[in-house]
Amino acid sequence: MTTTHHEYRGYVFSIRYQARQRIYTVEFPDFPDLIAGGRALPEAFANACKGLDRILKSLRKLDMQRPDPKHRLVLEGGLPPCWFSALNRATAN
Repeated sequence: MTTTHHEYRGYVFSIRYQARQRIYTVEFPDFPDLIAGGRALPEAFANACKGLDRILKSLRKLDMQRPDPKHRLVLEGGLPPCWFSALNRATAN
């Protein structure tokens, strides 16, 4: 199983590739009820961003405060260029 860690809107999430099922699954430690995934890494990344956006939008509509992130992602050397394009595609909608 391969795991990568990412950050979106200040919240850290993990994407795990499960070779037996040939699927990527997403986990947000700050939002354990948020379930996302995809058959390809860019799809899982986009679904993670969309899922978090929906939760944050729902919290705003309900006049509920968004929780402070409990985790931090520390990057060394910056993000590869492919992640910037994936992030832009995920947040364009």
